[in-house]
Amino acid sequence: MTAYRFAYGLPLKDYIKQSDGLTVEYDGQITISGVKSHLIAGVRAIDAPAWGKHVHRISGRDMDLSSTTPFAIILVPVGDWVMAVAFGSGRHLLDGLWMDEGFGLLFAIRRLDPTKLRTVSSNLLDISARSSQISFPSGSTVPGFRLEPAGELVTGIAGKANMDGLTYHEATDGKQYQIRAGNSLSIQIGNSPDTFLADLEAICRIVEESDENSPLRFIAQVRPLNENDPLIPRLEGHLAVALGGDDRFGPLGLCWPTAAARAMDEANSYRTNDVGGFGPIELDADLDIAAITERFDLIPVPARVSELKVCRLIPCADAYGEELLTRPISMDRWIAFETTIDEHTYCLHQGRWYELGRAAVERVREQVAELVANKSDLEFPLWTPTGKQEDEHLYCEQVARQEGYLCLDKSFARTPMHPRFELADVIGPRDEVVHIKWLARATAASHLFTQARVSTWSQRMEPEALVQLDAKVHLLDNSRRVTERPRVVVLAIGGRRWGVKQLFTLSMVDLLRLNEDLHHHGIELQFADIPFVPKTKSGKSTGSPGAADYQAA
Repeated sequence: MTAYRFAYGLPLKDYIKQSDGLTVEYDGQITISGVKSHLIAGVRAIDAPAWGKHVHRISGRDMDLSSTTPFAIILVPVGDWVMAVAFGSGRHLLDGLWMDEGFGLLFAIRRLDPTKLRTVSSNLLDISARSSQISFPSGSTVPGFRLEPAGELVTGIAGKANMDGLTYHEATDGKQYQIRAGNSLSIQIGNSPDTFLADLEAICRIVEESDENSPLRFIAQVRPLNENDPLIPRLEGHLAVALGGDDRFGPLGLCWPTAAARAMDEANSYRTNDVGGFGPIELDADLDIAAITERFDLIPVPARVSELKVCRLIPCADAYGEELLTRPISMDRWIAFETTIDEHTYCLHQGRWYELGRAAVERVREQVAELVANKSDLEFPLWTPTGKQEDEHLYCEQVARQEGYLCLDKSFARTPMHPRFELADVIGPRDEVVHIKWLARATAASHLFTQARVSTWSQRMEPEALVQLDAKVHLLDNSRRVTERPRVVVLAIGGRRWGVKQLFTLSMVDLLRLNEDLHHHGIELQFADIPFVPKTKSGKSTGSPGAADYQAA
């Protein structure tokens, strides 16, 4: 059986979705140990499987393979909550809108044996959106699962749990029980009216206990907000202000959604539909957030978030927005936003709101501050923006005019796993692999990290990549060969300086993950702050030596 928790406030029957194909045996009020509850039970019709047509074509036989599956749901008010216990396929009938997401994890944090975790399921909050499930048949401690602080959403966990206070504990003389927890809780619950209600009440009490002494408390430090969460209107109010270019509530940026990740290195322009009744937004290869905020500043504040959700943005291969690389993608999935409410950090990531625990955020900032202090000794000339689309390429060529530096920007490599990618923007005098980016916005760093990760992985795992790197270097300087994998990667940025105040929290998590990946391959990650002249709205430099001196300091 599986338990769920819902916000109190609706008639019990309204927590169940209307569904076709039900044969209901009972649907009505019951009383459990004096508490008015609700029971629905019956069978659900299941359509014939898709593979049935395949079997029919092969065999020529007509077969009715449709079936039914039994279900039951008991809903019980417990304090300020409604508990739902689902049997069979009952979970498919529960309305997730009012569900307390992560309820099962709250129980697991307080009762799982941290030395005997069996399975952890999680999603990375980055451009990959990677989902993973790691299992240890005999159990493992937390470090075995290599979870990321702040940037990894734990969606499920299983292991042996302490059942003290529940009927099972008394009936088995204190034996542990294997539970599965996530948004729900699969657990043994008493089978008499009194023990059933007592166990539900005990579970709710346990979930409300302090987790201060639990070594698993960190898994609840990154939580998604339900679309019905009372904080959503306030968060969207902050977002609406930021969409108009006002950063008083936090930074706004553009980031690549998972659905467009493969097009990242091919995009040279972007197309939007009509935004706010003022026509499409003109976006060049830089994908500058200023173009977005200038348009949304013309839209009334209350209408901005709804407009964001209906707008679409598409990356294009050409410079004129004609050669579409993906389907239209909702613009809210391109927006990254981070804000603070009552000392809690919230971020908008790929269209959904997440809460990041304070302890996790502070730990990430401390680690990143230490990491970016590892500066490269490579020399970089002053970056004076030209306002041209190929500005970054022109700067890479400027760097390469120095003795020992070679420009590989726009010189793409091709391997079976990566049909088009850059091995480096610049190769340093000691074969340092240098990736260069103008960070007009904090989210642009994620593109830089992805470029470094792909280049490093391909050099390590694909022999063709190192061969091509050697050929490209030798073509530019016939006295040089690269026969061994470079051992230093340098991330060099203009437009801002490396620091925890310059990056989104999730970008910092991605940076820590990149460093771990490179360290695994025996590569040192270094950082460089390029001296620069700030851009104007036109994209050109201000031409102010004073500004350049300040930014280079």
